[in-house]
Amino acid sequence: STQGDNMGYKIRGNKLYVSGTVDGKFYRLATGKEATALNIKWIKKNHRDVLLKLVNKEKPKRSQMFSEYAIQSIESNAYSVKESTQYGYKTMLNRNILPYFKHYRIDEIMPSDIRAWQTKLLQTMNPMSAKNIRILLGKILDEARMDRIIDSNPVSLVKSPRNTIVTEITPFTMDEINILLKNADKWMQTFLTVAFFTGMRSGELIGLKWEDLDFNSNKIHVSRSISQGRESSTKTGKMRIIDMLAPVKDVLQRKYRENGLKYEYIFTSRKGKPYRQHSAVVSKYWKPLLKRCTIAYRVLYNTRHTFATLMLTNGEDILWVSQMLGHSNVSTTMKYY
Repeated sequence: STQGDNMGYKIRGNKLYVSGTVDGKFYRLATGKEATALNIKWIKKNHRDVLLKLVNKEKPKRSQMFSEYAIQSIESNAYSVKESTQYGYKTMLNRNILPYFKHYRIDEIMPSDIRAWQTKLLQTMNPMSAKNIRILLGKILDEARMDRIIDSNPVSLVKSPRNTIVTEITPFTMDEINILLKNADKWMQTFLTVAFFTGMRSGELIGLKWEDLDFNSNKIHVSRSISQGRESSTKTGKMRIIDMLAPVKDVLQRKYRENGLKYEYIFTSRKGKPYRQHSAVVSKYWKPLLKRCTIAYRVLYNTRHTFATLMLTNGEDILWVSQMLGHSNVSTTMKYY
């Protein structure tokens, strides 16, 4: 039961207020009553009960363990995000947030705790990654604030880590592309040709099916992505139709003649199944290929940057490039390229 001490009443502006400490927190709350002789007599006798009633009304929910509330928060918002995003949230929560805050009640988390936790994150990751995890924690605690479990969100009171790392776009040259394609085995040669000359994201490539291709109109329907073994929509949540350029059509028709009728997906493992995530392609094909070609390591995503850079350098219209990349507007393309 709720306990309190140092309780009393005050008169301010001809209005009655009750005050006192409840569960370690001091309150001064308006009763809504005027300081008439009858009300003053009443409040002298009942100020303790009035204060406790007002405090319980102000805080209708008891605090709970952060771990319990955080899991509920992520699960209750699953309907509004992609399945892959939901998986990412759960991973960040279990890996980077709960190990630090699992023994805290929500109302025990102070700005100093956020600051210490953030500093610890920055010891093992770059500021951008830490920011993304901080955003998730901020969302969880903001829901707790809206649920009136806490009065304010402690994350908002701590400065976000400063991002001192500038992402550098390092596209491949045509000479490097030719070297890579020449030294790649047939599977990776097809994969890289499509990657370099469509600008598709890695998850979109491993999620590509034969039914997405139209060899008559030279179009590719990009409608899904695979990450962590889960199939979902594209990053933007929208399907797009892109042009199948001649080099892409040639390698895909060749691959279709070889085994297109055998498997549903285009880029499969030996068992005919799509890869669970692009990191499998990186470890099995990409890294060994770069090493054989004595080309410095760059992330596979640079194939996308290469497409954009090559097309714009060769005078292609920026609107077409933007549509091929699946950017929501041309300004995004201009910002990066």
